[in-house]
Amino acid sequence: MYIMKRVIEVKELTLPEVKALLEKRGEDAELNRVQRITLDYVSRFCKIDLESALKLKDELTKKFGLSLFATIQIINIMPESIEELRTLLTQEGKVFTTEELESILATLDKYREKEESE
Repeated sequence: MYIMKRVIEVKELTLPEVKALLEKRGEDAELNRVQRITLDYVSRFCKIDLESALKLKDELTKKFGLSLFATIQIINIMPESIEELRTLLTQEGKVFTTEELESILATLDKYREKEESE
């Protein structure tokens, strides 16, 4: 017997947010195979913790006016060069100056340093 499920809400999340959701769900009930694989993946590829990701998401969208999609991609990848960052921002419909890109990278570095010091 197949049980139909329906999508209640679609929400774009960073890897740290997905990790936190799956860890919480794992405390309440056993994760299914796909959830366990996903948790393993996000655990390996999360570059910052949940609290930092939420603060960074807010900062990138407000300070730099980035779309939620671009912000999430930046947080998930945490680019280290202007070229990497420029690639992620191609969908923004805006040309960013080198100074703006350097400022975004400096913001990312601030969160990277925080992670390394902990």
